[in-house]
Amino acid sequence: MWDILYAVDASSSMADTHRSPHGTSFVKMSLVASTIVGLLDGGQLPFGSRLGVMTFQAPTRAGGMFLKGGEEMMKVAVPISPIGSMAKAQMQAALAGVKVGGATPTGMAIEEGLRLLYAADNGPLRRIKKLVMVTDEKSNVGPKPEKVVSDEVALKAIIDVIAIGGKINRGTLEKVAAKTGGKFMIVESAEELLQAMKPRIDVRGLGVDAGLLADVARSELELENAKRLGATSMEYRQALERARGVRARANKRLMEVMMLRSQADSDVKVLVSELQRGMPMADYARRVWPRASELDQAEKVEKELKAAMERLAA
Repeated sequence: MWDILYAVDASSSMADTHRSPHGTSFVKMSLVASTIVGLLDGGQLPFGSRLGVMTFQAPTRAGGMFLKGGEEMMKVAVPISPIGSMAKAQMQAALAGVKVGGATPTGMAIEEGLRLLYAADNGPLRRIKKLVMVTDEKSNVGPKPEKVVSDEVALKAIIDVIAIGGKINRGTLEKVAAKTGGKFMIVESAEELLQAMKPRIDVRGLGVDAGLLADVARSELELENAKRLGATSMEYRQALERARGVRARANKRLMEVMMLRSQADSDVKVLVSELQRGMPMADYARRVWPRASELDQAEKVEKELKAAMERLAA
């Protein structure tokens, strides 16, 4: 199950019209708001997801930044709630009420977004926490984004970063996304924004998993070498601690892949039932192939990760 929080930049530049290289244009905040509302349509979000929206901005005054006086820089537009309980009209009204202005405190937004995600009650189910940052400018207020993403944070949540256009600190935000297993994406059109905001896990290509499995192999070798020095040696204790960290990362990725497998399996079953009710075979083949391929790949990755975790269990 997913908890997804969209953290949307509400600085003054988000009221501007973005003119893309594709020849199209759109008002940034308006398009982000309508895209989030559109995600409530059937099939856009994983089954059982909970969704929330927050905005971030730093007020400015003549002569420079003004960070005192009671203005709220972080605002919850839509509390994290089950998607089945959300009405599109209510979400439209909530997002239409967002006032744009000020500067861009991205690091602060990451801190607050993670706090809101962690505070959301999991209930009886384990939930994957995902923070989706949407911004169009460099962070210019507060801590640097990479400074607030510790190793502990990287184990607990996924952070995707969506940049509208290229006026952002790309290297920094790429590192933030990569450290948490998330994605960094630059979008230039409404279609690209929609695809970036859909919270699908893509295991095709296995970029993240290949690196993770390499870390597992290194930890295995390091532990084996350290054992020769004795279980009470400093080298062995340090190697064991690093191995536990790698195992925790593998477990986090395993949970993501299992969720993907469950969603893909559910999608395939729905398509089969629609075929039985008369869906044209051509439509069925076009829609089922990518989901069936995703399901097959997820099962392979799950098997690899479980085997890797068992090797580090000792």
